[in-house]
Amino acid sequence: MKSKIAPTLRALAIIVCATVVFSLTFASNPAVQDKPQSKDDMPKISEGEQQAINKISAASGVAEKLKASADYLKKYGKSPMRPRVAGHVADEIIKVTDSAQRISLIENFNKTFNQPGEADLVKSTLIDALLNSNKVDEAVNEASKHLERNPDDVIVLTQLAWAGANQAQKSAQSGQPVNQGALQKASQAGGKAVEMLEADKKPEKMDATYWNNYRNSWLPRLYQAQGVILFVGNDKPGAKDKLEKAVGLDPYDPPTLLMLVSISSDEYNQIGERYQAEKKQALLDQALQKMDELIDWLARTAAATEGNAQFQAVNGQAMEQLKSYYAYRHEGKTDGMKELIQKYKKP
Repeated sequence: MKSKIAPTLRALAIIVCATVVFSLTFASNPAVQDKPQSKDDMPKISEGEQQAINKISAASGVAEKLKASADYLKKYGKSPMRPRVAGHVADEIIKVTDSAQRISLIENFNKTFNQPGEADLVKSTLIDALLNSNKVDEAVNEASKHLERNPDDVIVLTQLAWAGANQAQKSAQSGQPVNQGALQKASQAGGKAVEMLEADKKPEKMDATYWNNYRNSWLPRLYQAQGVILFVGNDKPGAKDKLEKAVGLDPYDPPTLLMLVSISSDEYNQIGERYQAEKKQALLDQALQKMDELIDWLARTAAATEGNAQFQAVNGQAMEQLKSYYAYRHEGKTDGMKELIQKYKKP
């Protein structure tokens, strides 16, 4: 009993995941939001200060807002409105899509807003920009230093875990050695972030609706990141556990499904090789059971990639392998295979 999984399909478990997962890196940076304040809660300020704040709000572009902020701080640097002004400018930087421009604006922001804690307002934005600029070492360094002071910053924990997963994928794809120290940091960060998300530990200043959306979106992806790190580190049982948890929360993610196909294929191969050597009925039963599991993951992969141009090659190979295994288990027929795929399609 030999495996019928093509080597190219197994290799795609790393290649596809590396390209697709990396493109998902924090397309929209999460912002920590102050709790809304009523007019009665707003600090009493002078007409001159209000005009200076209005000038910041009306300024066109972040660079102009920073100039207006510098002027404001010269006169009103000790005002209780300073945190709100800093938060407003930080939120505007998040909206900038060009990573190089973001980095430059953040450098200017940190020179302008130089009080303790103000740099934290743009820290996750900076890390995101560095990652998207392929300055991974700088991003990891910024994240690590930040977490020494803010160990429960779930946003930065998530970014560090995601960066580690991407580096693990790239190392596996290129054949270069993996930085074990960086992977360990990423794994620990991912574990801490998952713990906080699972426990629903919302950061105090984060909007509740945003937190719920963030938690629902990133919990499966963090499990995926943990699975990738373990997969590349050749801990396939550990990777399978994390990836199955990811699928339990997001059943339609092709890279996760593809890695589970690869892991199940390896498990099937190992049992099949033992059966060929020992010819024991118990091993044959285990091999067939594992084949059925592999069929299931292939069907899920076929369903998740059907009609998606980005995954056309994956779908073609998954369907080819699925037909072969399914026919083997059903007396050479594929009756019922389409229904199996349909069962796993997104509603």
